[in-house]
Amino acid sequence: MIAELLMVEQRSGDDDLDGAHWILEGGRILPGVDDNRRMAELRSGLLRHTGVRSVEADADGEDVEQTLSVLHDPEYLEALGEVSEEPVVMPELTPPGLPPDIPVSSGLVSAAREGVRTAITAAERLAEGSRFTYALCRPPGHHAGPAWFAGYCYLNTAAAAVQALRDRGVSPVGILDIDLHYPNGTAAIVETMTDASLYSLHASPVTNVAELTVTPSSEREHVVEFEGSPDAAEYLEALAASIDALAGSSRAIVVSLGYDIVAGDPHGSWGFSPEIFTEIGGLLAASGLPVCVIQEGGYALDTLATCSHAFATGLLGAPA
Repeated sequence: MIAELLMVEQRSGDDDLDGAHWILEGGRILPGVDDNRRMAELRSGLLRHTGVRSVEADADGEDVEQTLSVLHDPEYLEALGEVSEEPVVMPELTPPGLPPDIPVSSGLVSAAREGVRTAITAAERLAEGSRFTYALCRPPGHHAGPAWFAGYCYLNTAAAAVQALRDRGVSPVGILDIDLHYPNGTAAIVETMTDASLYSLHASPVTNVAELTVTPSSEREHVVEFEGSPDAAEYLEALAASIDALAGSSRAIVVSLGYDIVAGDPHGSWGFSPEIFTEIGGLLAASGLPVCVIQEGGYALDTLATCSHAFATGLLGAPA
């Protein structure tokens, strides 16, 4: 019998209000590329596999608010709740030592809340017995810290999934971040979760921390930094070691999955082909653990469907 991946779909929002406006990168202001077209491409790629089944995010609103109250400072949540439709830059809500790189608007905050609902739903299904779940959500979340937003991220979806698992007795939890960029927000939030470990494989120099490199905050955080575009074998070897370590110390893995490691991504610098995700999915399946995937980056619209289909194929095996 073929394995199943439960794809949890975010509730649809307003395409005219919840897309990214712009982002500051490399000293230049660039048009934002995080919008609902990404979700459509990723969805089409996942559903090519016969083992993928779609459900709508249905986590209770009280659960969403309770989870957010644990992850983010109350003043931060209040500030986000007061923004209007017009995009605004808020320097007081940026990561330590960094300039603001994105604006915020009410449409983006609403989409981020729905992303958290999606992540919580995926974690709930995992706690109820599903082996593989995939929160198809946006905006990404792993740069959102306790009291800051950056890099398209406003609320931390991966941390929300971790907290939802912990609330339902699934502990300890391993977090594997394989987006191109270091998850500074996730690291700051889970630092106090003594039953959660974070492993991140990312590009160096780390542009989203002031020091341009990462010093792990505890023995529960492990980082692998790659200068330049890594060799696929080197990368997969490091990934396999990270997954093995998490499998030995966790009851479930939350994966912050970024497709921005492929060649041609507008926010990327690596040269992997989409087929790398078949290998990644296979390594996660071989861990033997339940896996909750949270969608992070990945912005090359012409390759996203190929990437997500490759990941599903690796995780589930080739379709019958």
